[in-house]
Amino acid sequence: MPAAPSGFADHAVALTHRGAAALADGQDALAATCFTTAAVLAPHRASIWHNLGEARRTLGHVAGAEQAYRHALRLRPAYPKAWAGLAALLRKSRRPKAAARATIRALVLDPAFAEGWSIAGTMLSERRAMERLAVVQRRVVRLAPDSPPAWLALAAALNETMEVERAGGEAAEPPLPLACVRRAIALSPGQPAGYVNQAGFLIRQGRLDAALAVHARLRRLVPLEGHAEAGDSLVASLRGDVATAVSLARRSLVLQPASAATLVTLSLAEHDSGRTDLAHRGNRRAVALDPEGDAARFNLSMVLLAQGDFAEGWRLYESRWRMERTTYPAHAPPWQGGDPAGRSILLVAEQGQGDTLHFVRYAPMLAALGARVHLMVQPSLVRLLSRLPGIASVRSLAEAPPACDACIPLLSLPLVFGTSLATIPATVPYLHAADRDRGGWRRRLAGERRRKVGLVWAGSSHDGQFIAHMTDRRRSVALAALAPLADVPGVAFYSLQKGPPTDEAPPPGLDLTDWMGAADDFADTAALVAELDLVISVDTSVCHLAGALARPVWMLSRHDACWRWLRDRADSPWYPTMRLFRQDRPGDWPPVIARVRTALAEWAERR
Repeated sequence: MPAAPSGFADHAVALTHRGAAALADGQDALAATCFTTAAVLAPHRASIWHNLGEARRTLGHVAGAEQAYRHALRLRPAYPKAWAGLAALLRKSRRPKAAARATIRALVLDPAFAEGWSIAGTMLSERRAMERLAVVQRRVVRLAPDSPPAWLALAAALNETMEVERAGGEAAEPPLPLACVRRAIALSPGQPAGYVNQAGFLIRQGRLDAALAVHARLRRLVPLEGHAEAGDSLVASLRGDVATAVSLARRSLVLQPASAATLVTLSLAEHDSGRTDLAHRGNRRAVALDPEGDAARFNLSMVLLAQGDFAEGWRLYESRWRMERTTYPAHAPPWQGGDPAGRSILLVAEQGQGDTLHFVRYAPMLAALGARVHLMVQPSLVRLLSRLPGIASVRSLAEAPPACDACIPLLSLPLVFGTSLATIPATVPYLHAADRDRGGWRRRLAGERRRKVGLVWAGSSHDGQFIAHMTDRRRSVALAALAPLADVPGVAFYSLQKGPPTDEAPPPGLDLTDWMGAADDFADTAALVAELDLVISVDTSVCHLAGALARPVWMLSRHDACWRWLRDRADSPWYPTMRLFRQDRPGDWPPVIARVRTALAEWAERR
């Protein structure tokens, strides 16, 4: 291709400089126009085509950007920047294999190319390849130690992997996430991203006052961008001040009306306040603004499931695998449906023990379709779930997995089975306590003539995970709050509680028998529950256990109830023997317990 005349070339250089300045200033359309004209004047220059690809990619013009990158690479095949730009474009357009190949080409050409390693880190994060993510991000900060985004990416990787090794030449302290964020802020103190990340890590650690101080600094730095208000809203939600959380989130949205993240924050606050329709609408808008946004898709899934819209809800619920600290089980290729007959399929527990008890109902259904079904579950559930019919093996999550044709997480089974509100597999009991285990409890209870009621008043405290800990505080009550139940005649109470809450002293008059020291696992607890007449519990795994055993169970539900309990129902389609007692207002337990006391007195009198 002949070179452009010198006048054209000079004009092309000037346009290239102008386009680069426009791109840096956020004027993407002007940049694309400048680079397009420059490419006409100097079509032989690969760098101009690369810049045009960058501008078009920023504008979201996928086909045009790819065309520009590929033309740059035809002119200069050994061009790491163009390969990296193409990789970023392919990654964004959901072509991970092609993106990986382009990234590898960039890094083979220049192993010290920080941008190439940064793209590799992004792809590892999306694939949840956490074991390699921190290693790659440490390399990025070594290659680009003055890059604030590189330090923020390392902070995110360390937060995911809880990596604490020293890196990046930092000798004063290990590169914990906050240390990396502080480095990013020091490099770019006038940019809000570092402060937003710093506040987020402080909130995860439960340092809410420190986070508010960072928000105040952020408000002084960028008073019209709404970041501080959104962060303050999250803090208010965690502290149970729902009205303030909604007000702050709305103020943030006024300042940044096109922010998907702010819409997610507002929708969470609306959900906590019981305004499910507004939460639905807000998450819908967030997904429209950012179709690939995992938080918006995940939060929308929970709203849809709570509203009984299972068709879309289960599909969007799969976005949980792109959230923090979640990794899809890789013991075998994923099973996404199809005829399971003749195949060995591993079902893997995820989330809490209650989730396992809830969704393990699908295991015998899968076995009935001809699959050889294996289970990997929490150690405390192995003995109980070994009694499920048709299951080839049950192992602890700590054990080596069996060789299988495919695997699938338990909470993905409703999607594969196409479960709708009308087709929930609600046949109970699907779990059974062993007669031998029941016999021991039966002998202990033999002399009791009153109605036998089990109590659970608190969930797992999740002391190492602050946000989960705050959720547990909303679902749990103090044992003293159950004092109104003490004077119900004809009832004997038995503790089904485990963990630190067992140290709480019963309120005066509440005669509570505690034999749970003799219950080593859920098989033992199931045997005791099977001998009781009723279980009253906050939203914990024991609710699921009692429901799966087809025992009567009354659940005390917090105002912002889990999606699985749906909305405005006193029953559960998952468990025919369950009755729900819901809070009318966030944190307001006394009216709930008063209703339980009235119902318990009527129940005891009838029986």
